[in-house]
Amino acid sequence: MGKLKISEESIISKALEGNVPGDPVERAITSIEYNAHEETPVIIGLAGFYGTSFSFLNRSFTSIDFRSTLEKITSTGNVDSFVIILPDTMTSFGGNQYMNSSAVGMYEDFITHDVVDFIKNKYGKRRIGLFGKSSGGFGSYNLSINNPELFRGFIDVSGDAGFEYCYMRDFPQAIDTLGKTGLTEFMKKFRTSDFHTNSDLNVNGVIAMSAFYSPDRSGEMGIELPFDMHTGELKEDVWKKWKKLDPLQNARSHIKDLKKMKIILQTGSRDEFSINIGMRGLSNILHDNGVDHQFMEYDAGHFGIDYFYEESLPELINGLIH
Repeated sequence: MGKLKISEESIISKALEGNVPGDPVERAITSIEYNAHEETPVIIGLAGFYGTSFSFLNRSFTSIDFRSTLEKITSTGNVDSFVIILPDTMTSFGGNQYMNSSAVGMYEDFITHDVVDFIKNKYGKRRIGLFGKSSGGFGSYNLSINNPELFRGFIDVSGDAGFEYCYMRDFPQAIDTLGKTGLTEFMKKFRTSDFHTNSDLNVNGVIAMSAFYSPDRSGEMGIELPFDMHTGELKEDVWKKWKKLDPLQNARSHIKDLKKMKIILQTGSRDEFSINIGMRGLSNILHDNGVDHQFMEYDAGHFGIDYFYEESLPELINGLIH
């Protein structure tokens, strides 16, 4: 039995050069190795919104944290070896959806080019998978369907899906706030504030999703909101842009590639953002279209669920080997 070997390096990202917010192009990459050898698969971990690579290593004293989960996995003997790569993906919007956006930066390219090149240079040609929770789960799914030649499988833990249920609930709050402040003033205050209320976080979340899902160089801050912030009217054309990215809307278009992947979906039945509805729906779509996958639903919410990985990480790692 080996021990976890944790190291940190940095890369200069070509993909992030010239990003509009001016976020750093030098990014830390944390590597976690366990009995690594030439055949060991590599899995890239994508953080949830308001988190980044360093969040995976935070210790928790109220629930089983990610590092403790890895220690439990290695103690059971269910996996022989693995390499986990955790890239820093924080943005000025507070998180990432792992997409290319003119308003935020080229973060799909960052993962598929810069991070994948880092893996190739350090470890050689490997089988690569993805995993993540919430925005990281969405990123794992979305990057996989867009780049099936790169990624052999993914774990999607409560990834954004069923957009009507997980996003629209915050629209009224955002309309009320932004109708008074506008985007620029709100974001200036948000980025300089020492404290954020739940309302602030929810409104920023809507803005951030707009920055990824509906960037518009002609709009305020290069963003187009899915509603009129003054009248509250839903902008159907913008909302359609969002919906095209909803796994419940696009999964059927990627069935052929999904059938070739190792897929694990996990969610809590009491998810505070109702993402369990979208996850359940995605599983049903995959099942109805003959896509082999595992769907696990737990009596849990959206937070403090790193222990889900105790079941899914060994499945993905072993699935990438065989």
